[in-house]
Order: sequence, then structure tokens, then C-alpha cells
Amino acid sequence: MMRRFVFPSQQQIYDHSPHWLQRILVNAEAVRREWFRRHGDYRQLVASHDPSWYYRSRDEQETWQLTQLNRLLTAVRRRVPFYRDILPDQPLTSLADLSNIPMLHKEQIRQNPLALIAEDLDRRTLWPRKTSGSTGTPLTFYLDREATRNHQAPADAMLATLGCQFGLPRARFSGAYVAPYTRSQPPFWIWIDLYHQLQCSAYHLAPEFYPHYIRALRESRVIYGTGYPTAWHLLATYLLESGDRPPTLRAIITDSEGISIEQQMVVERAFGCPVVQTYGTGEVGQIAWQCEHRRYHILSRAAIVEVVDDNGRPVAPGETGQIIVTSFASSGTPFIRYQTGDLATLAADDCPCGRHNPSWVAIEGRIDDRIKTPDGRWIGRLSHVTKPGIGIKESQIAQVARDRIVIRVVPAADFVPASMTAVIEVARRYLGPTMQIEWELVERLPRTRAGKLRHVVREIEV
Repeated sequence: MMRRFVFPSQQQIYDHSPHWLQRILVNAEAVRREWFRRHGDYRQLVASHDPSWYYRSRDEQETWQLTQLNRLLTAVRRRVPFYRDILPDQPLTSLADLSNIPMLHKEQIRQNPLALIAEDLDRRTLWPRKTSGSTGTPLTFYLDREATRNHQAPADAMLATLGCQFGLPRARFSGAYVAPYTRSQPPFWIWIDLYHQLQCSAYHLAPEFYPHYIRALRESRVIYGTGYPTAWHLLATYLLESGDRPPTLRAIITDSEGISIEQQMVVERAFGCPVVQTYGTGEVGQIAWQCEHRRYHILSRAAIVEVVDDNGRPVAPGETGQIIVTSFASSGTPFIRYQTGDLATLAADDCPCGRHNPSWVAIEGRIDDRIKTPDGRWIGRLSHVTKPGIGIKESQIAQVARDRIVIRVVPAADFVPASMTAVIEVARRYLGPTMQIEWELVERLPRTRAGKLRHVVREIEV
């Protein structure tokens, strides 16, 4: 009987390639991403997001936003069938009128993500994205090239104010796959020539490897850092305890998760540079950046952001509510009044920094518990682990013993138990062979006092 040949996966090809070929492969992927992110008159687009604009009066900013919003709504109503009977056929007269439009829920996107795409778009040119989000529920959505570059431009404009222009050497810690978990010797990083970026694995940060990471950062002569703040905090703690020499960085700009202000100050002290936390999602891009007073200022040229209570009403200054985003990024793959599932606390007064765009004093529910593996590594952001699962309504990863993880799953009607095999495999790739990993079905998952579901929880003292 003739055996059928099975083509290796992209990851298998990468894992078994020599380092020089791995570098070619990651740069090929970078070229693909740049085709989406920085094409056309991109420099002019970045210039239009001049950060000094946020020092203008609140009235001037809101007048500009209202004009942009009406242009967006008109184009979306014409192009996207999903919104045709939802959006008003007359211009809004104030930003307050936006609350009359129904909110967009994640479940609506899950049911039919293609319904939110403009009829005139060639679907072959779309970037399919998949994220688990803070609730661990898989979400597939699509972005066009207009959206991806409009997500990137305001971030690049803000980076430039810190002396961290795109193109300068940088280091990034993220969930990008760099090396198999089983690798026990450096390197746990790879250089992406197109970005001038040292891409570092956030999943090999065991204490015995901290010196190697720091040396790699120094030898690469990176100018600034980005990515998971928990990774930077681990290295900062090592630097302060060991006295090792840190790399010289202009700034560290974090994303994807949060750390406390106290932890942020530890990173600043260890690396001798400012740390700026940002907030955003894959669906709408980065939409809030910290100023020097630790407040999160909305990038109001990129989006309109509401903070509402459980009944959809705007919360008062000083109160906490749900973050609702209307992105200006694209009328082809729009997100209008998108319910992010995250919480923020509105500032009760003007920010001393002098900016007049809306600001938050805190983002709630963004600081997940971290898991500590038996070999001493701290692992934080793990929401992507459940991506291979089919029919998962909600999930939570709980550390119930030093060497035992339970993935709790609230099933949807189309839940496929067999798909959890792939979920376990992904979890084991990051948590290692000494961690026991199992899953169980539950009817519901507990919420915090603020009503937030934490995706990663540690139920033991370590």
C-alpha cells in the first residue's frame, strides 16, 4: 500500500531550517506584512497624525471628529450591506448622536465575519486576523490595506516623539514564534532585517537565560524596545538584582497587556529610560498612549472612544465602564461602536500634560495573572493558546498546582471536543513537557468584582 505524502507545515519547515534560512523566512513574512502596513503615501499619512494636534482645544478636536465620523458613516452605509439598515441616512449633528447606533458585539463578527466587509473589496487582498482577546474566545476578522496602514500610522507618529522612529534598531518581545520550547540554549531571538528588529521570544525567559537576553540586546545595539511589558519587567528585576549592565535605550513602549504603575517604575529604574504603556486591539489598532503623567490619552485622530455602563450610557468622570471604539481606519472593513470587552476609568479632571484629548486614569482587566512553570519561567499573555479550538464560547487557563494547568472551556453549540487536542499541543509548546495540561467543560466562568473575565489565573501561591 502506497503511503500518502504529507507536506510539512510552515512551522515544521522553520524548525528544521538552519539559522540563515530561518532569517530569510522571517524576512519574507515581514515583506508580506509591510505590503499591508506601509504602502503608498505612508509618510504623508504619518505626518497627518502630528501628536501636537492633541494640544488643540477639545471643541476643535470634536468638530474635526464629527466631520470624519459623518464621512465614515456615509461611506460604510453605501459599501457594507451589514450596516445599510443600521446607520442613519442623514449626517449626525453631534458626537452624542453616535450612541443611537447599535453597538457591534464580538459574537456578531464570529457568526459571519465576511458580512462586515465592503462589497467592492477583492477578498483576496484582505488580511485575515485571528485573536482570542482577553476572554480567550477565538475571533476571526478581516482588515483591508487601508485599515492596516491607518492602524500603523498613528503609532509610528507617536514613536517619533520619543526619538524612536520606525527604522531605528529595536527589540521586541511578543508571542511571535521564534524557537521551539525544547530549545535549551540561546539564541531565543532572531534579527528581522526589514524592520531592524531583534525579535525575542517571550516564552524562554527562564532565570538562567536572562543574562543571554541582556547581552543580545546590548550586542544588537537596539535603540528602543517594544512588546510585552511582563517580559521587560522580568529582565528589569534581573538587572536590579544582579547589577548586570543594561542596554542603552531611549524608551520602552509596551503593548498587548498591562503592568502596574509600580512594575512600570521598576522597568524604568532598571533600564534608565521612560516606559510608555499603550492600549489597543488587533481589530482597531492602538488607540491610547500614556503621557508623562501615566494617563492614557485617546488618539482621537484615529478613533472615537466611548466609556459606557452596562446600560450603554456614558459613565461620569472618575467612573469605570466598557470601552467602545469607532475606528476611522477604514470604510471597507469598519468597526463602528465596537465593544472591546475591556474596561477603563475616565479621568475626573484635565491632565497636567496639557493635552485636551480624552484620557483615562486606568485600564481595568488588562493585567492577567501569570503562570510560573516548574523550571522557574513566568508566562503571561497566553490568550492565543485557545485559537485552534472550535466552538469555544469562553475559556480560562488556570494554574491549580505547580506543575498542573487546567483549561476551562464554556462550549458553544458548535463545540468540537477533538479540537482541544491542538489546544493542548499549543499550550505544551509554551509551558513545556513538565507541565501537566488538561481541559474541562464548565457552564460558566467567574468574573472579577469589576465584571471582567481573566483569561489566565494562578490559584496557588508560588
